[in-house]
Amino acid sequence: MRRSLWLLTVFLAGCGGGLERVAFATDLLTYAPGGRVGLSLVNTSATNLGINLCLSRVVSEDGKTAGPADPETCVLEPQPLEPGERVDARKTLATTIVPGRWRYETTIRLPSGSGEKVLSPVFTVSAN
Repeated sequence: MRRSLWLLTVFLAGCGGGLERVAFATDLLTYAPGGRVGLSLVNTSATNLGINLCLSRVVSEDGKTAGPADPETCVLEPQPLEPGERVDARKTLATTIVPGRWRYETTIRLPSGSGEKVLSPVFTVSAN
């Protein structure tokens, strides 16, 4: 029960332009360089959205600096996500990422075809 409450709190704490459309979160609050990050995104809107969490990228806490590239390759097409549905992905942080406060940024595709960036809550990368 405690973990469920924490996840709900993290989902509600997510921010970015699409906050009213999605809940975007990571599975932990602290990672090591090279660590695996679980990403979850829930469509909280009343319309279908397009999403591809594989294309998410790590950015600094203020969103101004991109972190090192993810070593994984991705399919470029967004998948449809109906209202209330959830999509999960695992990402690997680069071993060269600088310890500090980071978040993931992804783009949701709106029914109009335009894209909107959303950010996960901040997490910490600590030195091994």
